[in-house]
Amino acid sequence: MKKNIVAVLLVIALSTAAAFAVDPASFQVQTAVSGINKMKITAAAFPSNGTPSTFDSAAAFAGPLTVTTSGAQTFSAYLSTMSNNRVGYKVTMSATAMTSAVTDQATAYINYTVGVNSKSLTTAGATVVSSVEVINVASLAGLASQSHPISLSVDQASFDAAVEGSYSGTVTFTYTAN
Repeated sequence: MKKNIVAVLLVIALSTAAAFAVDPASFQVQTAVSGINKMKITAAAFPSNGTPSTFDSAAAFAGPLTVTTSGAQTFSAYLSTMSNNRVGYKVTMSATAMTSAVTDQATAYINYTVGVNSKSLTTAGATVVSSVEVINVASLAGLASQSHPISLSVDQASFDAAVEGSYSGTVTFTYTAN
């Protein structure tokens, strides 16, 4: 009889535990990572392990670049980019010759060659020169940055033959996400 009571109590205990069993608890963890697409002309090379906040606070190149002679110019400027764009990005470079315009006079030009990341572009007076792709990143697996020195060399012939006046040209970098 004791065995029967023990057996009955055991069955009741097991069925009671099953009746009060709790489903497992769980929750999801999720986030959304915003795109980071930054470009800046910096005064010094930006480190490859930098963060978005250090990129934002990196000292910018304080132009304009003042030219006093022909040939290679001495200055410190870097094309710096930072991105986490999964499908990558491109940067193109364009430039206009230095020009001096005076009313009722022909516009005068001084040409130069600008270079970045082993790519260069040479201005040609009033002729619009095609832009050059200086960075092409096909894809990224995480946040990445790069920084390349910018070089500029002023054409001796057009500089030496230039008429008096103030001259100004523009180098433009265009960032495009793929």
